[in-house]
Amino acid sequence: MKKIFFNIFSTLIIFLLFGLGTWQLVRLQWKQELILEIKNSSEQEAQIFQTNNHKKFQKVKLQGKLLKNNYFIYRLSEKGKYGFDLLSIFQVDSANVLLVKRGWTKKIDNSINLNNTEDIFEFEGVLYPLKAKGIFTPNNNPKENFLYYFDKQAFEKELNNKFYPYILVQSKKDLKFPNLESKQGITISNNHLQYAVTWFVLAIGIIIAFWFYKRK
Repeated sequence: MKKIFFNIFSTLIIFLLFGLGTWQLVRLQWKQELILEIKNSSEQEAQIFQTNNHKKFQKVKLQGKLLKNNYFIYRLSEKGKYGFDLLSIFQVDSANVLLVKRGWTKKIDNSINLNNTEDIFEFEGVLYPLKAKGIFTPNNNPKENFLYYFDKQAFEKELNNKFYPYILVQSKKDLKFPNLESKQGITISNNHLQYAVTWFVLAIGIIIAFWFYKRK
């Protein structure tokens, strides 16, 4: 009876590992298409942002005024350095706003936490989906002068405005705050091939071990 259970368990593990490897190959294809879509969009000429005609990864430009306050969002740089993204809120119309990622800074600088509401701002960038709070992301602490994530629901309630489900990531250096690092494109990792190989190797290893076990 023990041998039967062992055989069934080993077979299930092997099928599971092959299934995980196949799923990673599907994810690999999807991620490659996503990266290509973003690359193609970023190389196209920017279109004027229209409230009723926009989509993710579209390259757009807009001109107008920002709300007064800026916000620092904690984020590690591509090189793993501690720092913050500077986010502003663009007033699209009387009832709708758009989040703008203006750049990255090593430390909180109080000289850039406010906008001159009389100025006209120009932005050009790519629309990325506005992500919700991650599972392992800490909660925002009101005692700190920065955020760990952008709480869309809380900001909509506070500002009495509706946010578009995108964040505009600037593709050019910020004109008002030139000290911000402009290398801020969202990097999408694509390690699914390595993951697939790992699952397949594990499956093959168990098959070999199972074969030697059966021979004995």
